[in-house]
Amino acid sequence: MPAFVVADASPLIGLATARAFDVLRELYGAVTITRLVKDEVTGHASRPGARELEAAMREGWIRVAPAPPETWTFPALDSGEASTIALAREHADSLVLMDDARGREQATALGLTVLGVADVLLAAKRAGVVKRVRPLLSQLARRGFVLPDDEVRAALANAAE
Repeated sequence: MPAFVVADASPLIGLATARAFDVLRELYGAVTITRLVKDEVTGHASRPGARELEAAMREGWIRVAPAPPETWTFPALDSGEASTIALAREHADSLVLMDDARGREQATALGLTVLGVADVLLAAKRAGVVKRVRPLLSQLARRGFVLPDDEVRAALANAAE
């Protein structure tokens, strides 16, 4: 298990959309987000993930940190992705949860380990937290949460589904 898990908004929204938000707690125990990510998810009460995130923060397994000053050194990225990467860089052995392609590319270039929603669901299956990945990915698609086809195919192949 990584020492520090930091999440961007998209994985939180996606896992809530798939009704698999608690997979984060089961896999990682604690997850940290920046205040910018919190505001992005909870800024719209009807957005998937808003209620789940508020509950997880009350329960204490999702923690909120201020956006590090280094956030602003990534002007090509959304503030949520930039602050997530900046926070991860402050901690050894960080795992970044992010779906945005540019953000993932930047994080990987900086030597960070990055997982998206499909990767998290695959990890949950491997850990026995969920039985199958396909129904969760199908639910995401039905509810309009778009993942790249190659990521979906890879997750299903790796899950042997």
